[in-house]
Amino acid sequence: MGNVPGKLENENAVRFNRSLSTSSALPSSRTISGGPNGSRKTRTSSMVGNILTAGRRSESSESLSGANPYKRKSTKEKERLKERHVKDLTVKYQETVDGGFLAPYGSSSLEKVDYDASVVKSLIVERRLAPFYAPLQDFDESWSREELIKIVDGLPLHAPFNEDLEAFDGVPIGDLSQSDFEYLIDKSLSRREQRRQRSKIFNARLYQKRILWQERENEKFLETKLEAKRAVDGQRFSSLPSGDLKFDLYRTGAECPICFLYYPQPLNVSRCCLQLICSECFVQIKRAEPHFPHDQDDSSTPADDSERDPNLLTSEPTNCPYCATPDFGITYQPVVTRRVGLQGSVPLTYKHVTDSEDPEQKEATRRGSLAASDRQVVTSDSLRPDWQIKLNKERMRLARRSANATAIHVSHQLVAPSHQESSSLRSHTTSRSPPHPEPINRAEVNTGRWPSTATAAEIENEMIEQAIKLSLAESNPTK
Repeated sequence: MGNVPGKLENENAVRFNRSLSTSSALPSSRTISGGPNGSRKTRTSSMVGNILTAGRRSESSESLSGANPYKRKSTKEKERLKERHVKDLTVKYQETVDGGFLAPYGSSSLEKVDYDASVVKSLIVERRLAPFYAPLQDFDESWSREELIKIVDGLPLHAPFNEDLEAFDGVPIGDLSQSDFEYLIDKSLSRREQRRQRSKIFNARLYQKRILWQERENEKFLETKLEAKRAVDGQRFSSLPSGDLKFDLYRTGAECPICFLYYPQPLNVSRCCLQLICSECFVQIKRAEPHFPHDQDDSSTPADDSERDPNLLTSEPTNCPYCATPDFGITYQPVVTRRVGLQGSVPLTYKHVTDSEDPEQKEATRRGSLAASDRQVVTSDSLRPDWQIKLNKERMRLARRSANATAIHVSHQLVAPSHQESSSLRSHTTSRSPPHPEPINRAEVNTGRWPSTATAAEIENEMIEQAIKLSLAESNPTK
């Protein structure tokens, strides 16, 4: 069924209490002719184009000419890609779609949100996936308009992190402003231990960077809201939602059956059983790691995975967490009159529409189940389009491991008999040697597989060739 997330992590964690300077995080801006509205439209169009282009480029990355997804990446390249992914998980208040955002609210571990961020962002901008909203812990239909808006105004941009994570306790992080941290690695350790230490230090540094990046966005968001309250002309803060938008979003909250938090409607709906699910939970549902079939209980199955056929490795598609239907997917039907933010109107100018269709009625009258291949459906596999590549990589890794084990086995078969023959020859010669033995020819005694002048590389190549021949002979016994 894959991995199904639970409730958002670190809900009761301590809120940020550090005061950081945000001057270095603020981008330099240029004035574009046409006034502030023209400048905002130009920046918004550029942002939308970048998001959609990145999503399409990610979806077609496997088919690019000359690209080799199986090429082994260096450690620094892997670290650079992981750091870029963490930056994509930062919630930015300017990147808003229909009152929500392009990055998740929760502070989940990277293992749970390892989806393709460019694909998810493009799906949200295209209104095929519900945006990420700041959830409510509870919801009361009796709340007045003023009470509800006051509660929504107090919602943070992102859930607080646990700054004292036990996994990184005692791990040095050094200066986060410097990209090089080689000086933190103990050079007296073995190469394997140095790699492990580097991985721990990098993950600890990345976790702290993730906190800093989100804190800066939080501070920018709070400063903008305070400035908007003091300003006479609020048009300069057009990315902030209007009071009508806040009220219309949260006045009919819906509870996600998985995390039990309340989100604005409409939510995503499962393609099979029409159950609600928030985007926060949907992006965490993924295939299980490559494994051998669980139904193989044959006693003849080797216990060591290196002795099993790598082609048997599998990774089943995720099942619906509600009805267990394979190929889990969702559909999303946005409210047409609430199209604000990216590819929509300015959030600050949104006005309540009295005759707008009620989200609950829209979901109640929705059609039946859809196939996973339907154009409206977004499957969990589409959020991680590289799942097949990962499966093939694991099969290749297991195949190499199996080949190494076969080579070692063959080397024992080739070397051991020569040692036995040489030992018997020496014992036989010793028992029959005269009091004054004659010199023995070295070539006669050296009855092993390789000459005495053979190098280690030549012996290794010969062993690999013999291992391949033995493997072919075992796979084709009739020949």
